[in-house]
Amino acid sequence: MTPSGTEVRAVSAAARAALPELVATFLARRPGATDVGAVHLLDAEVVVPGRPGVIDVVARVEGADGRLAHVALGVRASLEEVRFLPDGDEPVLGTLTDDDGPALVFEATRDPELAAMLLEQVSGESVDAALVRPLHEDSGSITLAMEDRVAFTAFHDVVDGPRPEIELLRALDDAGFNHLAAPLAVWRRAGRDLGLVQECLSGASSGYALALTSVRDLYAAGGPPELAGGDFGAEAHRLGTMAARMHLSLDKAFGRRPGNVGRWAEDIEAILRPRRPHLLERPDIEELLSQLRTLQVPSQAIRTHGDFHLGRTCRTEQGWYVVDFSNGGLPVAPSGVVPDEGASGTEPAPLAFRSPLADVADMLWSLAHVAKTAADERDPSGRDGLVELADAWVARNRRALLAGYLGVPGISGLVPPGRDALRVVTDSFELVRRVLHETPVA
Repeated sequence: MTPSGTEVRAVSAAARAALPELVATFLARRPGATDVGAVHLLDAEVVVPGRPGVIDVVARVEGADGRLAHVALGVRASLEEVRFLPDGDEPVLGTLTDDDGPALVFEATRDPELAAMLLEQVSGESVDAALVRPLHEDSGSITLAMEDRVAFTAFHDVVDGPRPEIELLRALDDAGFNHLAAPLAVWRRAGRDLGLVQECLSGASSGYALALTSVRDLYAAGGPPELAGGDFGAEAHRLGTMAARMHLSLDKAFGRRPGNVGRWAEDIEAILRPRRPHLLERPDIEELLSQLRTLQVPSQAIRTHGDFHLGRTCRTEQGWYVVDFSNGGLPVAPSGVVPDEGASGTEPAPLAFRSPLADVADMLWSLAHVAKTAADERDPSGRDGLVELADAWVARNRRALLAGYLGVPGISGLVPPGRDALRVVTDSFELVRRVLHETPVA
């Protein structure tokens, strides 16, 4: 896969003057938006000229922690006969005037015709605009399914330089890891990754949704989890196998470093102390971190996913896939990094070299989180006593996931030898994941 450029032309001075306010309106309408600071235009290009057309904008927003805002603005002389994709918001952001005259402005990815034109400029892929539909959106990006064969993601937040998750995706693809949607093109300008074109995984089911259905079935039927209609055990085993293959591919792509268990324990304490200081006084936590600190077995650190949970996966007829390589905005996670010569500090997740068991711990936490979510949904008062059923479901699927993971040839070279060491490292990272989830950082 090679980055794809776009044919561009300069934006007129009159249009440039209107862009900061249009970007501010776009940002104010995003999910979870707060007060938008002053918008400073960094880069604007006419990607699709004329009417209809697209002006692509990157801007710096005051108070946005250094993040850059990105939006592809659609322009039309009028909105007659335009079929906007549904999202519940007013599509028009404002107006501008350029060399082609006055225009109404809106988010281009809401207009199937313009989205198809933009995709062709970015990747060379030609699609039928009538077969464009929304696939996923959050505060950081929007993804469209194009003819159910191409998934086109436009990032709302960009950074100066390449995006770590795209680097990770491309490296895994180059290493032969086939449990991902094949990357087809990167939309890049001025060194910034603005979007991504991938194979569309048609018929995919979210890993979170599958697990939730399973535990709901158990709560409705009762009895041992393996006898419930939606038993998840076999899928958890396959999911563990896929995770191990991902880690072996990451090892192939980026190499490994000696793990520093003492550093892992220090990093964990540093995360717990400001969030849950009382945990550090509990005898079981003290014992766990003491065991981690004094482990006398070989430990390896590799580039990890960084936020590996059920919501980052999906299941198709061909098997399990990783569908999101971002770290979900988590704060810096324990890394145990052994810096390169001359380097200092700790890389933020997902760039960090950590124990691969940190990703495994994320997924084990995710299983418990699904069981709790389903229990709270079915029995908010707790009177139905679903705790035993939840514990049984979690225990079964934890065992299955670990068996699938540890059964992959070659993975033993990446994880500490021995059941006790595996338990100590995994439990330590799972503790961190639980605390980070329960304590959002402002």
